[in-house]
Amino acid sequence: MQDAVIVAKAHLLFSGGYFFLSIFGHNIAEILLIPWSVIIVHYFLSVFLMVSFRLGVQFTYRNLIAKPNDTINIMIYGAGVMGSIAKSVIIKDTNIHYNIIGFIDDNPSLWKSRVGGVKVFSPEKAFGHVIQEQKVQEMILAISGPKVEIRRKREIVDQCLANRLKVREVSDPSNLIDGKLDEGKITNVRIEDLLGRESISMKVESISQGIAGKRVMVTGGAGSIGSEIVRQLVYLNPESITIIDQAESAIFEIKNEILPILGQVQLHTYVADVTNAIKLRKIFGICQPQIIYHAAAYKHVPIMEFQPYEAIRNNVGGTRNIADLSVEFGVEKFVMISTDKAVNPTNVMGATKRICEIYIQAISQRPGMKTQFITTRFGNVLGSNGSVIPIFKRQISNGGPVTVTHKDIIRYFMTIPEACQLVMEAGFMGNGGEIYLFDMGEPVRIYDLAERMISLSGFIPHRDIQIMETGLRPGEKLYEELLADKEETLPTGNKKIMIGKIRPQNYEASKASILELLKNLDEEDEWQIVTRMKKIVPEFESKNSQFEVLDQFLTPSHQDSTILTSNPMINNTEFSGFRDKKGNEQALKPPVKKNGKTIITKLVETFNILTFNLFY
Repeated sequence: MQDAVIVAKAHLLFSGGYFFLSIFGHNIAEILLIPWSVIIVHYFLSVFLMVSFRLGVQFTYRNLIAKPNDTINIMIYGAGVMGSIAKSVIIKDTNIHYNIIGFIDDNPSLWKSRVGGVKVFSPEKAFGHVIQEQKVQEMILAISGPKVEIRRKREIVDQCLANRLKVREVSDPSNLIDGKLDEGKITNVRIEDLLGRESISMKVESISQGIAGKRVMVTGGAGSIGSEIVRQLVYLNPESITIIDQAESAIFEIKNEILPILGQVQLHTYVADVTNAIKLRKIFGICQPQIIYHAAAYKHVPIMEFQPYEAIRNNVGGTRNIADLSVEFGVEKFVMISTDKAVNPTNVMGATKRICEIYIQAISQRPGMKTQFITTRFGNVLGSNGSVIPIFKRQISNGGPVTVTHKDIIRYFMTIPEACQLVMEAGFMGNGGEIYLFDMGEPVRIYDLAERMISLSGFIPHRDIQIMETGLRPGEKLYEELLADKEETLPTGNKKIMIGKIRPQNYEASKASILELLKNLDEEDEWQIVTRMKKIVPEFESKNSQFEVLDQFLTPSHQDSTILTSNPMINNTEFSGFRDKKGNEQALKPPVKKNGKTIITKLVETFNILTFNLFY
């Protein structure tokens, strides 16, 4: 179009000259008298021929001479400005071997029209027969983020995958300004973008006012959630940020990342363990934190299921240390990050987080408490260390198989920025003691997630890459919850954030039990400490775990029952009178009180004998 305009302007200049000669030149020579009709016809004919010639040369070169043999038929979803720019750049860039079949757009006013000479189809017509007839192989999404809801984008991608199309997208219109589509400017659709939801509307002003000029501490500040909290804190102008984490390399990375943007904000980094109360007291004395975000925790369910000692020591013991020091040093706000696995927990990790919640609530109800204790519950975080999506990506890049634990397992997902926004805002809601929940949107079936990721990678599930079920891992359940059955929610100023109305609990008794659990941690075996956990959290019922045996004798009303002392299948506690089929003596009997066996102990002994004989 620019070339055509230049040609038209040039001819207009010459035609103007002819008019000038025709009017004033015929007095000099009769031959200079040119009829106006000739000048007008000459102008339009010349412009038409010159523009047509140039277009003909371009068309011949692109379609006959320079057209590669590996051309890919594509369609562009979105016939707006972004789609037009993408189409123009694709045509001009000889490194991109695309043949544009047409546009697809949701706007009925554009259907059957043409944009830049390319026809616009309705989604129904395009997916109905055009894609099959024209053998379209790829779909380019050219829709800017704010103009399309995530739900609609998910529907479009699903339609494309159903038609065996590889889906790519123009990530940002600003990438097209230089007129080239370099590497990364048309990218594969990220599965993370399809699992999120509309962004949270944060009350930035109130949060900024609460953070500005404050001394803020983030435990686990080099982890997935903690590091993002640190990144967001930098822009809220606190007086100082203190990062505590036991991962030396991760602290090094986050420190070097934020140093260039710190400005006047002071940064303190400590390689420290939250279970080391002596070291923590020294850090508190130096930094004098006013706001604490407690993100330090062990989180991997299968690993912690076999190491309850470490789970309790770090999660419960670490939370107790930070919480107690917060009271001692007069911290204004303490925000703890919990998990949906703390609701009706089926694993050790989830139970430890529920115990942490109980301890925090118990402290917050102490008379005269000035520190505001806040708890936030999250679902699974996309992109965090050890999350399912990086694992699937690695398995797909290796050619499969992609492994899922169960075909029907479902999970809620949220992005790291969403999680951190909730943490930041929750810290300035309420008066302390609340548990804040997030509207997690629709749950995702992990099996469907695996299929979509394989399809988005350009492969066909179950043909190119297999999906294998491996069975539920220890402590894993089919679905997660954000609220226990007896809990309700209350609204807040942000419709995405709710307050969990927690059922009444004897917090003093619970706190005493928690302190007893920590006190005996080094003296008791894993069966004894898990039994104590089940007493503190009556709804804790182990699933797919070695500790399921305990639930047969411990019920929600077991507060006064005797603590089981060991498991014969794991610990060889002294026992006499029983031999296996090979004739070897086996230690099956748990220790009992000197004043005789309780009914539960006798039942456990009988069950252990039957179980052992069954195994052997």
